[in-house]
Amino acid sequence: HALLSQHRLDAFFLLSPRLAFHPLSRRLLQVPPSPPLDPSCPPLISSASPSFLVTADSLLRLPALPDRSYLIAVVVPPSPSSSSRDYTLVAVTTNGAAVRSYSLDSADPSPRWVPGAELPLPFAILGNAAVASDRARLFVLGRGPDALLVLDLETRKWAAPPVVMPHGLTTAHLFVLDDRLFLVGGVERLGVLERVVVWQLDNDEAVGWVEVAAMPPEVFDELVAGRHGSFWHFQAADRMGTLCLYNALDGRLVMFDAVDCVWTMMPRVSGLGAGESQMWFGHVLEPGVDLLLGQRSPCS
Repeated sequence: HALLSQHRLDAFFLLSPRLAFHPLSRRLLQVPPSPPLDPSCPPLISSASPSFLVTADSLLRLPALPDRSYLIAVVVPPSPSSSSRDYTLVAVTTNGAAVRSYSLDSADPSPRWVPGAELPLPFAILGNAAVASDRARLFVLGRGPDALLVLDLETRKWAAPPVVMPHGLTTAHLFVLDDRLFLVGGVERLGVLERVVVWQLDNDEAVGWVEVAAMPPEVFDELVAGRHGSFWHFQAADRMGTLCLYNALDGRLVMFDAVDCVWTMMPRVSGLGAGESQMWFGHVLEPGVDLLLGQRSPCS
């Protein structure tokens, strides 16, 4: 493809530096060898559609990340021009008793990391981030304890809505579709993963998360590959309502179409090391996607 595609299934879900899954054709494809993609130097973060990808080389060309912080999102304008490469990077630190965010605007002639307000709540780590359709807010998963956090990208202030997270949540991934926020996650009981469920956040915070779909038992059994007691998590990536879940231990891949509420088991991935896929899955590329800021440099 020479141009970005608007078809929601026309994307490439990276499983490794050399292998991608294409939902439209339901095929596994080889990643072109140029630019060189080193398994020891993975990309760090990707944006929602239209997708950009931040690589290790990207950060070498920008001001250094604030101390003890890590990237959680790259946000592009709602309707960027074909020649525009403007984006906002969001980094966070969870070290200590508070969460603080930093943002960097690429359109600034002298880009710098601008600190935002602190969220005075302790979290072990933050999970994935989902950008609101209006690009004004960032929904973020707080882990340890589980919580929904919201970052206002204009004021740089955090909020923690009083939304109760699903009980027994063990793996979770947020995604946005048609201005609605969804959560997909595993549900465990006594340390055993029992189900994979999709919830939608109700507009009434008192109602909270409402279950809207559940993975069929036969698909669930394939995904966990009989590891009900020892399989603790799956990896996930999404684009425009297409969600891919991946069991890297056994090469099992499941696609969920949130528009039509259909689960599809994909062919098993073979010849892929678990360590390799764990470093890469979670990034989605569109046809013709830009790698931010040019070619990669060797990792330090």
